[in-house]
Amino acid sequence: MIGKKTRWKLKKGVAPTEFDKRIMQWERRGRLVPTPDLIKTPEQIEGIRKAGVVNTAVLDEVAKIIRPGLPTIEIDNLCMDYCKAHNATPACLNYEGFPKSVCTSINEVVCHGIPKENEFLQEGDIVNVDFTTILDGYYADASRMFIVGKTTPERERLVRVAKECLEIGAEAAKPWRFVGDIANAIGNHAHKNGYTIVRDLCGHGVGLHFHEEPNVEHVGKPGTGMLLVPGMVFTIEPMVNEGTWEVFIDSDDPYGWEVITEDERDSAQWEHTFLMTEHGVEILSK
Repeated sequence: MIGKKTRWKLKKGVAPTEFDKRIMQWERRGRLVPTPDLIKTPEQIEGIRKAGVVNTAVLDEVAKIIRPGLPTIEIDNLCMDYCKAHNATPACLNYEGFPKSVCTSINEVVCHGIPKENEFLQEGDIVNVDFTTILDGYYADASRMFIVGKTTPERERLVRVAKECLEIGAEAAKPWRFVGDIANAIGNHAHKNGYTIVRDLCGHGVGLHFHEEPNVEHVGKPGTGMLLVPGMVFTIEPMVNEGTWEVFIDSDDPYGWEVITEDERDSAQWEHTFLMTEHGVEILSK
């Protein structure tokens, strides 16, 4: 019996639906199930979807300006201006002390890179631009890799395989299966291609808050982790490293945010926000 540890709680006096019963069956087997608040209502899904439209559009605008010599602060300015013009708010700005509206992570910077006036994109760089939008209280989160000008075959391959990891993880995300299925599919593809996956950071639930349950790991065993059910909204965002999976926080970063590969070799990441449906995932932001 789950007893006091029960996560799936019915309202008093309300008979369980078939949906409730199915979740409760998994919980009785000792599996981790979502709490009811993680199942978004149709109204909430529509709000997250609208936030996703703005979020995707921001990254589309970023794609138009990426070029050698671009100061990364200009990416931040563009994101801020686009949000203001569309009555949205950048979730990163001032989040736990993060000083800018967007993350710009170049080459060996895995994530949380801070835009700077004196940091310029160079020919051949690879850069991840990660942006989260708040619109009418709803959140959508996505990131893309951009190749600056012409780069090496090695960097092109890393960026491509990282995107394949995201796509393969999305294919593995099925209703009434588990987060571990996503992790296993991603990890296997990265390792097969000679890369590693960062283990200290992961995807997450999103929609009503910036970060919600579940943690969406990118290395793991199938059939483990939280049960995935229709109505859940979450990100998949594998960080694929050329060398070791280990990372550190840049000591020169006064804000304590920038994450760098331990061996300072390249890293690539793609992220989408997904809605779990009865048939698989739907992309809400990319």
